[in-house]
Amino acid sequence: MATRDFILDLGKLMIGIAWIDGRLEQEEVNALKELLFLLPDISGEDWMQLELYMTHAVSDAERQNLLDRVLSGIRSSRDKQLVLETLEKLVAGDGSNRANESAFLEHIRQDIEGRSTGLLGHLTAPFRQTLKRKAGQGSREDRIEDFIKNTIYFQLTSELQQQGRTLSIPETEARKICLAAGLMAHVAWVDNEVCHREREAMGLGLRQLWNVPEDEAELIAEMSRARIMHGLDLVRLTRGFCHYTSIEERKAFLRCLFAIANAAENTSHAEIEAIRQIAKSFELPHQEFIKAKLTIPRQDRGGL
Repeated sequence: MATRDFILDLGKLMIGIAWIDGRLEQEEVNALKELLFLLPDISGEDWMQLELYMTHAVSDAERQNLLDRVLSGIRSSRDKQLVLETLEKLVAGDGSNRANESAFLEHIRQDIEGRSTGLLGHLTAPFRQTLKRKAGQGSREDRIEDFIKNTIYFQLTSELQQQGRTLSIPETEARKICLAAGLMAHVAWVDNEVCHREREAMGLGLRQLWNVPEDEAELIAEMSRARIMHGLDLVRLTRGFCHYTSIEERKAFLRCLFAIANAAENTSHAEIEAIRQIAKSFELPHQEFIKAKLTIPRQDRGGL
C-alpha cells in the first residue's frame, strides 16, 4: 500500500501544476479540490496540508522538487499503478478522443518507468485542460462539506460519477443511508475486521430498513467497510443520522446494529458497548437499548 506521504506528494504535485501560470482563480480552486478528492484515503488532516499549497503560488523549483519526490517515492509496482490510475482520473477527458488519452497514458507510463523529468511536461497541458473544463462546469462547494461530514456519501457519488452512473435513491435518502452504513461499519469494525457475514448483514439491513436495491446496498456496505479502516468520525455520523431520521427509525436501526454484531459468531461485550454509545448519542431512553439488545439470544451475548 502506498504511504501517506507518497499520496500527499502526488496531491501537492497536482496543485503545483495548477499553479504553473502563476494564477489560480476561485473556480479553478474549487475544480482542483474536486479532482484531489479522487486521491485515496485522504483524511481531514491531510486535506489541511493540501489546502496550504492552494493559498500561495508554487514556484518552478518547488514543482520540480515535488516531481522528484513522487518519482523517488515509487517503490513498487503497486505504487506505479496508483500513480497511473490517479493521473488517469485527474486528466480524464470527456471520452471523445480515446486515442489522445491512450497516448497520454503511454507517455506517463514511460516517464514513470524511466523516472523521467519529462513527466511534468506531459502532465501539464492535459491537467490544465481538465481543470479549466471543470471550472467552467461550476464546481460545488457543498462537495467539500460532504467530504468532511459524510465521507461515504462523497466517495459513493464520486465513484458512481466516474462510472457514469447515478443512484436510484433520492439524494436526501442516500445521505441518510450512507451515514447509517458508517455506523454499521463502526460496530462491525470493533474487532478490527469486517468479515463477509457482517458485510452481508449490513447490506441486508439497508435493504430491509430503507428498500435500497440489492446492488446499491452491496456497494454502500463495501464502501463503508473500506472507509472504516481509515477512520470515521462517530460524532458526525450520529449527529447526521439523527438529523435525517425519526425516533422510530433510530429504534429499528438499533436492532439492525445488534443483528450485524451477531452476524459473525456471537455478540461481544465490545460490540454491545459500541452500540450502547450510539444509542446514547441518539438520545434514546436506555430501555430502548435494552429492548434492542434482547433481540439477540442470551447465549449469543454471553448472558450480557
